[in-house]
Amino acid sequence: MNERSPDAADLPRPGRAPAASGLLTPAETVLIHCLRQYAAEVDPTSEPVLEGWAYPSPFHLLLDVGRLFTPAPLPPAVAPLMVTFCYTNAVQTIADQEDPALVYVEGFASCTVDSAVHHASHAWATDGTHAIDPTWPADSGCAYLGIPFADPAMWPHPLYGDGILEQYATLLPILREGLPADAVADIGRPLPRRAHRRRTESAGPLSRTPSS
Repeated sequence: MNERSPDAADLPRPGRAPAASGLLTPAETVLIHCLRQYAAEVDPTSEPVLEGWAYPSPFHLLLDVGRLFTPAPLPPAVAPLMVTFCYTNAVQTIADQEDPALVYVEGFASCTVDSAVHHASHAWATDGTHAIDPTWPADSGCAYLGIPFADPAMWPHPLYGDGILEQYATLLPILREGLPADAVADIGRPLPRRAHRRRTESAGPLSRTPSS
């Protein structure tokens, strides 16, 4: 799961209007559309995806169990951290706040840079509703879709950890077996059911590029 730029002619322009309950913002619609495109590029018969696995790719996983979180400015007590270290930044922010209500979320997000929309694998903290993102400036976060991992033992190390969905050692068991129900915190907004795709709806290999 890595950063790729969408085709501007193919995707609608995002916006930041707040979503009503059960509805998507324009930016969230764009992000979900992007993930569905990436999922469609995955060949479910290729290695290491094997018959009987729960998901052919992280994109299918996110479209199935991911939750949406509302972008918001950083709380006054949260300092911005260095770009490109989103996984450790999110965990470090939670550790610094010492707030048991904060949860680590990992998935995909979109941001606007110089009027261009970019999608990337990303991580952030949440209070259950909002994306508390110490990595991207508040005015650049357009949409956040990720898995809120309930068990802190699964979270990356706050100094040198990599993403749960970025390391084969942690990703492949999830793709093979799925996540236990209690591994995903019941927070954020579920995706509309129409955003989900069957695991067999895919064609062609997936190219990977650097993440955020």
